[in-house]
Amino acid sequence: MRPKANVFAALTTLILVFVGAPLQGQQTIARSYSIVPMDGMSVQFEAALKQHMEWRVANGDPWTWGVSALEVGEGLGEYGVRSGGHTWADLDEYDATFGQAALQHYMATVAPLVKSVSSTISSTNEANSNRPPQGRALAFVTITRFHIRPGQQAEFQAGVAAATQALKGTDWPGYWVWADPMSGGGMGPYAELVALHDSWADMEEPDPPLLAVLAQAMGQDEMQAWLTSFTGSIRGEETTVRRLRPDLDGR
Repeated sequence: MRPKANVFAALTTLILVFVGAPLQGQQTIARSYSIVPMDGMSVQFEAALKQHMEWRVANGDPWTWGVSALEVGEGLGEYGVRSGGHTWADLDEYDATFGQAALQHYMATVAPLVKSVSSTISSTNEANSNRPPQGRALAFVTITRFHIRPGQQAEFQAGVAAATQALKGTDWPGYWVWADPMSGGGMGPYAELVALHDSWADMEEPDPPLLAVLAQAMGQDEMQAWLTSFTGSIRGEETTVRRLRPDLDGR
């Protein structure tokens, strides 16, 4: 694991533009697909995906989907398709109605160009998230996955809540969403901190840095105690950067 100070540098550069309007005070559910095109077929894949997403919009898809492409991290060449802001009941209704026709169209247009595909369902922790204003222009999302030590999920979540409460009382410039896996996504336990950026330059660490802001908000002693507890609940982390591709989402 990187040094403790660098763990929290991740917090300053941190998935969510792929989500619908949050249901305040409630759990929101997101469905995501990770798609890898066949080797040498990225251009054809993008054309087919754009056609498919345009078909969804033209045929009244009740969900809004966002498309992204991985630019930093393992798995270059992978595309993400995601829709969020849902309830569990929404998933049932979608699968029983529009989802069936959409799957048939996908299989006929995009699937022949796909090397592999996987899906995940995640829940968004609205209480610990800080979403941007509606309409804010965004170009990237940065996702930091924190691998939590088994049996220390409560300590981790308490640390997230404490930092969120402290930051929301300051002028901290970042926007972020905390997401927890519900199905798929690999071995756990883990949680993902998703941040939104309008440029590469927007990923630069603010001045003053995060720990200095937390120390001012919490007090130096309380911040040090928080840092010890929070980093002690983590066994590792990694970060990826995704470029948003509104040119492919059909809207």
